[in-house]
Amino acid sequence: MSLRALTWAIYDIAPNLTDASAYRILLVLADEADNDGRGVYLSSATIAERTGLSQRTVATKLKELEAMGIIRRGDQNLVAYLPANRRPVVRDLNMTPEARGAKTAPQNTQPEPNPEPADADMQQGCNRGATDMQQGCNMVAHNPLNPYNPFNPREAARETVDADQPSTPTHSAPKPTAGTEAALAVWQPNHEARTLADEAHADLIVEAEKFRCRQLADGKIAKNLDAAFVLWLRRGIEGGYLTPAHHERPSDTRPTKQPTAHRHAWDCQHVQALMTPHEADYDHTRHGWGASDWMLACQAEADRLNREEGLTDPDDEPEHAALAEGDTA
Repeated sequence: MSLRALTWAIYDIAPNLTDASAYRILLVLADEADNDGRGVYLSSATIAERTGLSQRTVATKLKELEAMGIIRRGDQNLVAYLPANRRPVVRDLNMTPEARGAKTAPQNTQPEPNPEPADADMQQGCNRGATDMQQGCNMVAHNPLNPYNPFNPREAARETVDADQPSTPTHSAPKPTAGTEAALAVWQPNHEARTLADEAHADLIVEAEKFRCRQLADGKIAKNLDAAFVLWLRRGIEGGYLTPAHHERPSDTRPTKQPTAHRHAWDCQHVQALMTPHEADYDHTRHGWGASDWMLACQAEADRLNREEGLTDPDDEPEHAALAEGDTA
């Protein structure tokens, strides 16, 4: 949305535009235009939906606005990435002084039948002088502390906020020139684009990367990247080809498998490391399938380690007895 374009349509064109339907269409176009009134590529169906008019009426009023010089054809390359059968017409607002004269009221060139006496001329001269003085005071008072703007009154509130902010010296790097690859490299979607993507449930990061690639592929980088990206999102919403945002569902989350704690056995490396220095103290001879004294001593050490580490399972006891009955692991 461009505040400058809307102000132009409301204050410069509306007083001379008597057709209510054409005026509503002009407001919709101004709401989509950039700060210079350019780059509007809304289809007739979209304009009809926003204004409540029929598509036939919209087409007729667009031709009338173009014939009056209020709007004109713009740069059609902005929609070159769209299929030919879905490519709307790009229009610009003719924000020039010539466009303000559309359908102006006829001027009365006949002299007044009853001219006023000389006293009335003197009174008018005094009033005119007082009016000029007041206007001069207003123009002189136009400064950051008194943001009166007779040419664009809607900018006064913004200037007041800027004047209230303390001026702090900054030493940031110079801003890249608009329309260059350097400007595209540092560009990030603004608040309007983020809000639009959230409302459409679109993946803003993916769409921003697609937009950058498209700008580089065309070889012509837009001077107003914010406005161009907002138009990109709006066209994607209308066409239904934006990349949807991925929101992780609770079912997509899998619990992390915890590692199984090591339970010591008579022949594990931990037990063997402790018992090897005492290996000569035990008999290694096995009697049939039964365990040797060495195996029983190692199992006893394994049970001790398991108890100290809290790994003893009552259902597994007595492991020592099982080993004695002939479990050779």
